[in-house]
Amino acid sequence: MKYLEELHQTLQTYIRPTSFPVAVKLQEDNELPEDIRRPSKVFGHPLTICQGIAIARRYGWTIGFLKEDHACGPSMPSFGLVEEPDFIKDGSIVYPLYTKTLEAGAKTQSAMPALKVGTANSIILSPLHKANFEPDVVLIYGNPAQVVRLIQGSLYNSGGVLESRSMGRAACTSEIVSTFVEQKCNVTIPGGGEKAFALTGDDEIVFSVPKKEIPNLIEGIVSTHKEGASRFPTPLFGLRSQPIFPEKYDKLQEYCDVK
Repeated sequence: MKYLEELHQTLQTYIRPTSFPVAVKLQEDNELPEDIRRPSKVFGHPLTICQGIAIARRYGWTIGFLKEDHACGPSMPSFGLVEEPDFIKDGSIVYPLYTKTLEAGAKTQSAMPALKVGTANSIILSPLHKANFEPDVVLIYGNPAQVVRLIQGSLYNSGGVLESRSMGRAACTSEIVSTFVEQKCNVTIPGGGEKAFALTGDDEIVFSVPKKEIPNLIEGIVSTHKEGASRFPTPLFGLRSQPIFPEKYDKLQEYCDVK
């Protein structure tokens, strides 16, 4: 898949992420190839999706999830593994951990994106450069300076503004589900769960791109880099400023015949 290789090379050249971008595949199949590592088999227990993402981007492993491999109950209705139960619709899973009132909790819970049941019976997470499948979403972790370059690249053809989704919890649903459902690029600030379980750094945010937007992103990153206004690493103008030294240095400058 030439476009995946092109995306990988573009990111390595112009964005230089410190961890591997992650290709995500959502499948209706209830089976995974035997050669794909599954948490319940490799580790003997389930993991959260954010842990799986971290393993793919840090270890370079391709890892797969079936229903029994998921450890995070709050994310399972969002990924369409089960219907959302009535006993969490009232906000009781959110309040009082994240909201002042039960009603506010219900509002937060209702904002959770969700796939149709059966859409993601199996999920494959792979480092982008190892992916042998067409990804539905690609996740790119970076610092603000790197992610702003991705935002600029994503808007190069369309213009406008990139609207991000973050609720401080269940970040995987914003990163993957929202991006897949809306078919738009997205920026997510990881929540406490991803930091606690997946060891996501305090300086990391996540840029998500759906498959159909990958060509636009590639063109935008390269083109905005060539224009020179924004690049990574940031071209700090201070490096080109005339140095100012204490007056005591002036005599030495004169001695060296340098003005």
